[in-house]
Amino acid sequence: MPSRADHISKAEDNQQFALSLVLDNKARIEWALIALFYSAMHYVEAYLAPGVHLRSHTTRDKFVASDSILRKVYKEYQDLKFFGYNSRYEICNFKASDVSPIATTYLDKIKSAVAPHL
Repeated sequence: MPSRADHISKAEDNQQFALSLVLDNKARIEWALIALFYSAMHYVEAYLAPGVHLRSHTTRDKFVASDSILRKVYKEYQDLKFFGYNSRYEICNFKASDVSPIATTYLDKIKSAVAPHL
């Protein structure tokens, strides 16, 4: 089972990857959005570790919605999930200007919510 430190490291790596991309084409924009969602997911998993490791998005969504700390950032988590899902599976026209506000707004709120509990 991954440790809290493992999840934090993965979250940081995903965020760094997303923010390192030159957002000059659709694929890079989409991969940045996907990586930002996975960063958020690993911050949630770090919050749960070491005792709990949720393997499905559905189970994790329910936990985020019901946990007293995580439910405060449920909307941000779902918004990041929306961008990540649609970047993977749908034909969307996300723009480079969508990436920075998502990273600074949604992901930062999630990180701030879980940080005192890590």
